[in-house]
Amino acid sequence: MRTRSAAALGIALQLGAGDGGLASDLRTGMQLTYAADGLDQPAWNVDAVVPRAALKENADCARLRIRRQAGQAEAAEEHLCIERRTLYAWNAARSEWVAQRPVGDGMELSLPRPNGDTVRYVTGAWSEELIGARRLRVLATTVTTIDPAGKPKRRLTERYAVTLATATGGRFEVPDAASPNGWRTEQTFELREIR
Repeated sequence: MRTRSAAALGIALQLGAGDGGLASDLRTGMQLTYAADGLDQPAWNVDAVVPRAALKENADCARLRIRRQAGQAEAAEEHLCIERRTLYAWNAARSEWVAQRPVGDGMELSLPRPNGDTVRYVTGAWSEELIGARRLRVLATTVTTIDPAGKPKRRLTERYAVTLATATGGRFEVPDAASPNGWRTEQTFELREIR
């Protein structure tokens, strides 16, 4: 029988995320400060985080509560797990794990939305990023929202950090025939500080 730390390391290596697992770089009381189009936004507050939570057998899981909006009194607890290089979230109303996104390099995943749209995830390669004194592994990911007629509505190109359970930066775009590449940037965001 393998020890818990050996099993966690095996899961992390399977992810391609180095020696860190899901939410392993988050700490209770931590703040994440993002900038949108160069302007600092109110910090996200990590109210609670439990990496390596025992939520699903043979999966890398975490329980967390993060206030992502200014003035938010309390955040709902999220239950997240990575299994077979896919991130899942627990849906209490449906009593099931629901796929959220791929978290392995070179993957594609399409997820239907209730309004008829489809969200298509395509991942690229892992790279490293330095934020303050923290070195993070991030996964290049393109997220395209496609309407029921098959036309792209919006695109997000981002860098996703499994160890933070969020993206460290990216660009939202909308289709624009007048733009050279067919897309116009609506907004950019960057994680500026982790404290």
